[in-house]
Amino acid sequence: MTTRTSSSETRPGIARYVPILQWLPRYPRAWLGVDIVAALSVWALLVPSALAYASVAGVPVQYGLYTASAGLIGYAVFGTAKQVVTGPSATTAAVSFTVVAAIVGDAAMGTDDAVGTTAALALTAGVIYLGLGIARMGWVSNFLSKAVLEGFIAGFAIGIIIEQSYKLLGVEEVEGSYVEQLIGTLEQIPDTQVTTFVVGAASLAVLLLCRAFAPRLPRALIVAALAIAAVGALDLADHGVAITGDVPTGLFTVGLPDVGWGRLGDLVVGALSIIFVGYAESLAAARTMASKHGYRIDADQELIAQGAACAGSGLVGGFVVDGSLSKTSVADAAGQKSQMASLIDAALVLATILFLASLFEDLPKATLGAIVIDAMVGLVKLEPARRYHRVNRPDWVFFMAAGLGILFFGIIQGIVIGVVLSLLLLVARASRPAARRLGFDPRSRTFLDPSRHDGVQEIPGVLVVRLDGPLFFADAQRFHDEIDAMVSAAGDDLTAVVIDGDAISQTDTDGADIVIALAEELRKVGVTLSFARVDREIRDLWARAGAVDAVGAERFFPTVRAAVEAVRRDGDGPVAR
Repeated sequence: MTTRTSSSETRPGIARYVPILQWLPRYPRAWLGVDIVAALSVWALLVPSALAYASVAGVPVQYGLYTASAGLIGYAVFGTAKQVVTGPSATTAAVSFTVVAAIVGDAAMGTDDAVGTTAALALTAGVIYLGLGIARMGWVSNFLSKAVLEGFIAGFAIGIIIEQSYKLLGVEEVEGSYVEQLIGTLEQIPDTQVTTFVVGAASLAVLLLCRAFAPRLPRALIVAALAIAAVGALDLADHGVAITGDVPTGLFTVGLPDVGWGRLGDLVVGALSIIFVGYAESLAAARTMASKHGYRIDADQELIAQGAACAGSGLVGGFVVDGSLSKTSVADAAGQKSQMASLIDAALVLATILFLASLFEDLPKATLGAIVIDAMVGLVKLEPARRYHRVNRPDWVFFMAAGLGILFFGIIQGIVIGVVLSLLLLVARASRPAARRLGFDPRSRTFLDPSRHDGVQEIPGVLVVRLDGPLFFADAQRFHDEIDAMVSAAGDDLTAVVIDGDAISQTDTDGADIVIALAEELRKVGVTLSFARVDREIRDLWARAGAVDAVGAERFFPTVRAAVEAVRRDGDGPVAR
């Protein structure tokens, strides 16, 4: 395990929530050169991708740079992973666009109202992130099924590729679900703007070739520079190629977005969708780096770090951010040692905003689309689907359902499907504890599963059962039915049932009620019910619910052997020797 919550003793006072106060004073100067190289490597990828993701979020491209600078600084100050790069991503940008479009309307996208609402969404997500982190809610990440998340990400990546394809063709954007967008875009193929298609296809081809044969090259920056040069040299804008247009230089302003309180409810719901997507990717990146380099991260502090990054982005007018798997991989490959690299990277982005932003005015929108598609290609992986199909078919079903939900129903609906699937998977697996019959092993003088151990003897007249799991509302009736089936199969000679409760990790009122019902039903047919090795907390709850009285307090034993000895004394002999 690489994730744990650090104690207050190791993180006293404010340093517990602001890790930079711990690592910066001890920063080794020998790392500086390596971190500068890593920062330059990430900057070469981050700048063109930030511009591209701004278009995905539906805001002017310069806001991608504003977002990048705030995200880098926010995470560097509060994050616990040394190599993670936090900034704009296609996934959270796409969710942001969907949420904002639902609030302001599709026709208003690109207006000042939409830009302000986008910033307000980032700020709202940041505040919720911070609240969850301060409340130490990082454990919620453990309840998100990996199969669902991987299916969700794969569906998302395919969907964004579909969404961006119209830019490569130079046709009209299509509204609706990703499947509807695919159909609408295919119908427009006869209207393809040839020059735009050549630019987009060439950009994508170079990106994919570099990905395959020269992955360490800053391919996004190289392609952007070549496309800008081609636009200037060949007057492509006069031949119908849409370009970015005005990209103003100058520092952003800092302040609260001008959005009314009436939109707060919609912003909160949208922010929760952002967090579902963003935290999953961010924590995956952090855990990957922590595992690879042998250090530990704090899942609660990661919530705070992403909250600071999102809130900072909202205050400078940007959109939501997350920990990027692709940019983190670039940073790691370049040898990044600490978050000093992110601080350097933020300075480079700020310099770009102040002095270099106008250079991107001739960047073709088709190239921006190609950059986004290239990033998404890396997220479309077939191996998880094959593995789930081979190893566990239910996981494969959940993987496919999450991915297809995104494609057919839309982003927000797909997120809801993902959450529901994760919860259903959790309940389904938690509600299937194995009730196994045990027998007496004369060699070890313990009770073991006869199907797994030779020489195990059944105790005449006594049914010994081990319950391997919780006993709560989701599995109470199943437990009852399994015991009832075992009792029926045991025949008329059965006089006692002993249940080994050592593995009952949790229970509730439903669990207590099913114990009461089972005790009463067995008593009616002349069979006693006893429990062994029940945890004190479980027994206390059963006592409050009346289950202990229904069974009989004298029928709870410290060991299975003691329980069987007792019921055998009540019957006709000792445990088998």
